[in-house]
Amino acid sequence: MPFASRRVRHYNFAPMEPLPVDIFQLQRRDPAAWSALLGRLPETSDVIVTAVASEPLCATTLTMPGRAKECPHRLRRFILTVDGCSDPISFIAKQTNAAEASFYNLYGDPPGSTIPTCYYAHLDGDASWVIMDDIPAHYPTTLWVSSQVDEIATALARLHAARWNIGTSETSLWDAHDPAIPHFLHRPGGPYTWEELRKEEVYLFEDGPGAVISSHAIRNTGRLAPSLLRAANGLIVMRDLGGWPGVLGESHLAAAADLIDDPVPMLAPLLDLPSTLLHGAPHPGHWRLTLFDDHYLVDWSEVQIGPGVLDLVAFLEGYPLLVDEHWTIPEQAGSRLRLRNLSALAEETIVDTYLLALSAELGSRSVARDYRMALPAARCLHILLTWFPYFADWADDMPDRHVWQRVNRQDEAASHNFHTPEMSMKLYLAEVFHRFLQAYRSL
Repeated sequence: MPFASRRVRHYNFAPMEPLPVDIFQLQRRDPAAWSALLGRLPETSDVIVTAVASEPLCATTLTMPGRAKECPHRLRRFILTVDGCSDPISFIAKQTNAAEASFYNLYGDPPGSTIPTCYYAHLDGDASWVIMDDIPAHYPTTLWVSSQVDEIATALARLHAARWNIGTSETSLWDAHDPAIPHFLHRPGGPYTWEELRKEEVYLFEDGPGAVISSHAIRNTGRLAPSLLRAANGLIVMRDLGGWPGVLGESHLAAAADLIDDPVPMLAPLLDLPSTLLHGAPHPGHWRLTLFDDHYLVDWSEVQIGPGVLDLVAFLEGYPLLVDEHWTIPEQAGSRLRLRNLSALAEETIVDTYLLALSAELGSRSVARDYRMALPAARCLHILLTWFPYFADWADDMPDRHVWQRVNRQDEAASHNFHTPEMSMKLYLAEVFHRFLQAYRSL
């Protein structure tokens, strides 16, 4: 059987097992080092690598739907020439954070999961490295059909079911003093104090929302406290601009202010749910669908422990935003943002598919009803912490309140010369905050 067509399984090694190679030898494209790495696996123990080439990948990465920035991770494709094989094989090497390296070291590739095979995990804080399978996206997100979206919802449910109740059954993954994979809310060492947050985010307390956020909110949002503070900053920006005509009215801003002041009604339903392993950002840009009907989630740098409904909502909110080939900044890349409408009926179908698959995996442990009841809370949390901090970044480039309000009441052609988002983004966000207000009223 040709090497390229084999399905190589991942084997977990004891943490103290001596490694035959180190990451620096692999980065230097040493054929002997790559041969030794593959030689650790029974299925490839006789492989001899004769040459190694590499190329950089990922000039930009998605940080929130429709917007991109320079990739914080170093990403390269390594292409191996193997003795006796006519076709080269490839792997992805990525510099990442400690959470993602710990995740791959712990899980690799359980059979039938959405996790790419990991062959090497080097743990060194934010200088950690992982080497994984190179998984091409045979079906770009713009070509997905409804059946493939249903398959992704099912794959996500199975991923969550595989690590159900992880907070209690695998306590080593989340230790209060030294978490390998962080909890979505809990913070090592306990909640933030007002003084700690003020020290970390001093510029916001001096020039921003220090007077808006309450000590009650800081105590109850754990490690999300800095994000909530940045959301409060965005709230102030949008209030100073008088809202956003057609997108953010006073009712939306009042709802956000209420949740920032008292986030407990939003967080309590989520904390009552069993915890599982969360990807953290399972939007369409992080899925790879192959010709073999495999569904993989890549980029686990935001991995965390929490209720699976958070991943489900992140997928639902990210699904409508699609661009040509890469998720890029339209005004910089010259591409246009394209929206794929996700009707209420289609969303409900995705939710039903996910919950049915979760119930099929969990049996009597199913919490489908609790998950459905917690959807509004998860949606409020996602939108509040995703979009309001983003608005704060506009502050330096925004026109004054009068110009902002006047321009946003004109058509797209008339507002072309002003610093305003393109019309498709505005239409998308109008729907986002419509859902936000509905979710808030359902808490």
